[in-house]
Amino acid sequence: MVDSINIAGQALGSVRYAPESHEKHSLVFRRSLYVVADMKEGEIFNETNIRSIRPGYGLPPKELKNIYGRKAVRDIRRGTPLSWDLIG
Repeated sequence: MVDSINIAGQALGSVRYAPESHEKHSLVFRRSLYVVADMKEGEIFNETNIRSIRPGYGLPPKELKNIYGRKAVRDIRRGTPLSWDLIG
């Protein structure tokens, strides 16, 4: 019985959330957050000026809920990958 439990545990494996080494080159093909409309300093981030698109140079889409309602710290041009230094 103990052997069966150990085999079952090995079959389950372990969870890894970080990309594997062979995935590193393909990260650019994932979606990320981009500014899709010109923004002025102090303007609020919302669904009309941020979108999840490719390539993966911006913040991951899972951060979207943390960004809505916050302000731009400077003027941002359309097509700019979103990064934390742009968010106030």
